[in-house]
Amino acid sequence: MNIEIEALNPTLGAIVHGWEPEAPISKKTRQTILDALRQHIVLVFRGNPQPSDTALVHFASGFGELVKGSEWFQDNGDYAEILRVNNVYDKEGVPQGTGGSTELGWHADYSYVPRVGKESFLNAVEIPENPPRTCFCNQYRALETLPEKTVAKLRTLRAFHSITNYISGDESQSDETSEKPGAVVTSETRAGFKAKRERNRELGIEKPDIPQAEHPLIMTHPDTGREILYVSPQIIKFIIGMPKAESDELIEELTEHSLREENIYRHDWQVGDTVMFDTLGSLHRRDSWDPAQRRIMRQLSTML
Repeated sequence: MNIEIEALNPTLGAIVHGWEPEAPISKKTRQTILDALRQHIVLVFRGNPQPSDTALVHFASGFGELVKGSEWFQDNGDYAEILRVNNVYDKEGVPQGTGGSTELGWHADYSYVPRVGKESFLNAVEIPENPPRTCFCNQYRALETLPEKTVAKLRTLRAFHSITNYISGDESQSDETSEKPGAVVTSETRAGFKAKRERNRELGIEKPDIPQAEHPLIMTHPDTGREILYVSPQIIKFIIGMPKAESDELIEELTEHSLREENIYRHDWQVGDTVMFDTLGSLHRRDSWDPAQRRIMRQLSTML
């Protein structure tokens, strides 16, 4: 396997040529991919055959222990490590995966889990005629460009991340984060989750509750020692020990700083693309699309 890396953007993003999904990867090739990921944050594997579920899981697991994310979202399938992200429904109206066709706001995968997402993999199986872009934001650079005084303040702070209030918790509770434009969990997602949960109850299948977690606002990547501004705007609830108004203001300020144009790469999808990205060191979001058209993706993440 002859891997070649082609940079796309000075800030983040590169295309990987030469990947053979069904072939074993040597330690040297895996290290080449990891080195490129550390440098470019986002890697686009393009021009290769579409990987099977088995090959995709095998490839991703070579970089660390995989999150069994589909279990939290009440999905059933052969591989709990693969989160089906699509807008497909069965004849009873039960979603066949997670997510609809609405905009998905800026977030870090699994920031609400004690062992957060470390690397993520997103594969395009089927896309609409005008596919929505997925955008990525460099959180290393976001931290590096903050004033020193702000960084010193952030080092003492932790934040609470959760989606359980409006997914697996008390459905009577409102959650203002879920009403924001581009919310990670919308009313469509909430209704779909309820339908899947009721289906599993009828089938006698039990799934674990979705976790929630606290994390520092400045995280350190365990493999490189690089520091990251860890703010997951659509999932973070509040900064611990800070009055709500002050907490909301600081989160908004840090989010706005992160999302400067020079920190962002916008990906235009092709069928068969597999995007590997540094989950810990980036944020990402997705545009909306025509709900009459199908978009079928497969997502996997390693855990910290």
